[in-house]
Amino acid sequence: MLRLGPEECETLLAALEARPSQSSESLQAAALLRQRMKLNAAGGTSFDRDAGPGGPADDLDVVPCTLHVCTSCRPKGFPREPQENRPGYKLYEELRAAVQKSELRNRVDLRPAQCLSLCPRPCGIALSAPGAWSYLFGEQRPGESVADILECLATYLDSGDGLMPRDRRPNSLRATILGRVPPFDHNP
Repeated sequence: MLRLGPEECETLLAALEARPSQSSESLQAAALLRQRMKLNAAGGTSFDRDAGPGGPADDLDVVPCTLHVCTSCRPKGFPREPQENRPGYKLYEELRAAVQKSELRNRVDLRPAQCLSLCPRPCGIALSAPGAWSYLFGEQRPGESVADILECLATYLDSGDGLMPRDRRPNSLRATILGRVPPFDHNP
C-alpha cells in the first residue's frame, strides 16, 4: 500500500509542476494529486493505492476536470444584489449539490468564477482539464440545465482528451457552445 502524508504530497506536487518537459501526463498527475489533497483535507478520500474496487485507487488513473461556473451571471436588467439571487449563483449552487450526489463527485472540481465575460449570453460555464480541450458554454439555466451539464461532464471525462464532437454533447449544449480551446502543449 502506498500512503502519502501531506508533506510528501506537497513535495511530489512541486516536483511534478517543476518538471522542465511539463508533459500532459505530469500535468494530469499534478492536477489529480492537487484534487486528492483537497479531498483529503476536507475529510474525503485517502491516498491508499490498495483501496480496492470502487475505491480511491480506481480513481487515481482518471484525469479530473474543472467545471467553472460564473456566479455573477445575470440577464440584462436583472438586479445585481443580492448576489445569491443571480441565476449564475443559483446554477452554481444547484451544480454543487448535483455533483456531490453524483458518481462524478471525485472526478470534478467545481469552482465558482467571478466572471467569464459572457454577459450577453448568461449563464456561463467552462470545462477544462490538463492536456485536454477546454470548452465554454453560455445560456445555461438554473432549474433546467443541471442534468445536461452532468451528462456533458461525463462525456468530457470519458473522452480522455476532452474532445467532444457536437453529436456527443447533450442537445442543449450543442446550441449554447461559445468556443473550445486546444490543449496547451508545453513542448511545441
